[in-house]
Amino acid sequence: MKSMFLTASAILALTGVSFAATAYINQVGYRTGDFKELTLFEGSGNVDFVDQSGQTVLSVTPSAAANWNGSGQSVQLVDFSALKTPGTYTVKVNGQEVRKDLKITDDAYGDVSKALLKWFYYQRASMALEEQYAGKWKRSAGHPDMGVAFHSSATGGSGTVDSPKGWYDAGDYGKYIVNSGISTYTLLSLYEHFPAYFDNLKWNIPADGSLPDLLAEIKYNLDWMLTMQAADGGVYHKLTTLEFCGTIMPNEDVDTRYIIGKSSTATFDFAGVMAVAARVYRKFDASYADKVLEAAKKAYEWGSANSNVYYKQPSDVATGTYSDNNSSDEKEFASVELYVTTKDAAYASTKEPSGSIPGWAEMSGLATYCKATHPDVFGDAEAAKDTLLSVADLYASRASTGFGVPMSKGDFYWGSNSVAANMGVWLLYAYYLTGDKKYYQSAVKTLDYLLGKNPLDMSFVTGFGSKSPKHPHHRPSQADGISEPVPGMLVGGPQPGGEDIGSQEWQCRDYRVNNAPAKSYLDDECSYASNEVAINWNSPAAYLAGALQAINAGHAPSFAVEGLIALPKVRPVARTVVGSPKVRFDTHRVYIESNGVRYDLKGNKLK
Repeated sequence: MKSMFLTASAILALTGVSFAATAYINQVGYRTGDFKELTLFEGSGNVDFVDQSGQTVLSVTPSAAANWNGSGQSVQLVDFSALKTPGTYTVKVNGQEVRKDLKITDDAYGDVSKALLKWFYYQRASMALEEQYAGKWKRSAGHPDMGVAFHSSATGGSGTVDSPKGWYDAGDYGKYIVNSGISTYTLLSLYEHFPAYFDNLKWNIPADGSLPDLLAEIKYNLDWMLTMQAADGGVYHKLTTLEFCGTIMPNEDVDTRYIIGKSSTATFDFAGVMAVAARVYRKFDASYADKVLEAAKKAYEWGSANSNVYYKQPSDVATGTYSDNNSSDEKEFASVELYVTTKDAAYASTKEPSGSIPGWAEMSGLATYCKATHPDVFGDAEAAKDTLLSVADLYASRASTGFGVPMSKGDFYWGSNSVAANMGVWLLYAYYLTGDKKYYQSAVKTLDYLLGKNPLDMSFVTGFGSKSPKHPHHRPSQADGISEPVPGMLVGGPQPGGEDIGSQEWQCRDYRVNNAPAKSYLDDECSYASNEVAINWNSPAAYLAGALQAINAGHAPSFAVEGLIALPKVRPVARTVVGSPKVRFDTHRVYIESNGVRYDLKGNKLK
């Protein structure tokens, strides 16, 4: 008797159905002469790249398959760096078309880097967004924040205070010092590292021309932060209503707003940011630089005397907390930045460098950046550099398989896309310090992940890519009546916490995928846990894309580096400079160092 059962292969043969391979790519585009890689799932055989005339211009054998624990998929990486001709290509596997939107261009990151930066303009409070700058996303002014009352938790505050400007923190309309801290720092560091590039880069925002666009945008938030400092030097925690408003435009949110709380973490964050700002703005406005530096010193003094004043959410307040019962990392951040700015030994730090990825609640990694990139200031710069490189080696190793991203399964928590972006920034620091291409390429892979080379096959930046978020948790995008969300927003990204899942009307269906945190995401307005936007998520993404743009425009970072592309080749005069001379950068100049002595480029000793 014949078997009543057919094998799977027999069924496929009868039906003509076959499993289709999937190719995951950077949907925005790859740079012409740069490293290029895609991820292949369920493919076999070579991968062919076909130009618009139908000609196969490159055929690549994928790497061995490897399981990626973020998604539970066994995938292969395909290096097609040899394809250098600009154009749009079709990707085929065994003759089967799997993509036809692969782009190669000389300026892959130009538009998306500007959009990531311009989004901060769309988040401005206290001003109308005019059509000439905002296009169809124009809107009326909201939250003038004049005469704001102090909540009873804001110790030392009485009467009212004018606290206009600043950026809305996320999908809501609150303004929070703690999250402004790391966000503003990240953008300031982007300018400080590549001033010549950003002095001339514009992206159509209202700026009077006295400052580069990047610094004009940052100053809009710095000006607000300054209003949050009390006379005693301490800094208030946040400015919000007592509860989140509904899905309305900024000008429709007319509930009373308050200055709420005061905290050590907000104060030290403020001090570190203002210390960096003092360096950055000095060449443009010395009096402003003096003002922010004095504010930084007062904040540091108050924080040092009140290091255990932690924010506790009052019973009548239900807006974001940003609470953190450890201010030692914030103090370390403030210390090192004030030390670089002032060279005052009172701010010297003796703490061991941290290998923790930066985040609003973990600022010690920023201190590691600072120490590692200022060897002329810190005696323990080598220890910081070693720590930074050991972590970067781990990230680069992870990025060599799977989806080519440095993340592991445990990195998918709230705001996972910012974890990826900050890992990409970390890798760039390692590249700056060593010139090792593996770090650069791993940073590029990280941006690829954010722009589509991920298990969801989507760009996580609104308005960019073949598939991108359409329904972010962002009140202006939800309430403005425009089908497309505000462009240039990095959504929080996949994570299995499910904090927004429930049976209430405003809650989400269960979108979690078992044992696949990298797939646990929902493009829906209800999903504040996976699809909200925030300034501390956009800022590292803007740094990553912006720095890659600057590097590939021929700019080296402004601090001491060796081996990086575009370093000038200088041949010092042997009879003047003895030993083993090396060319170095610092924040002021290029110089030659040999046997501990510094010389200018003509061989004259420097003091």
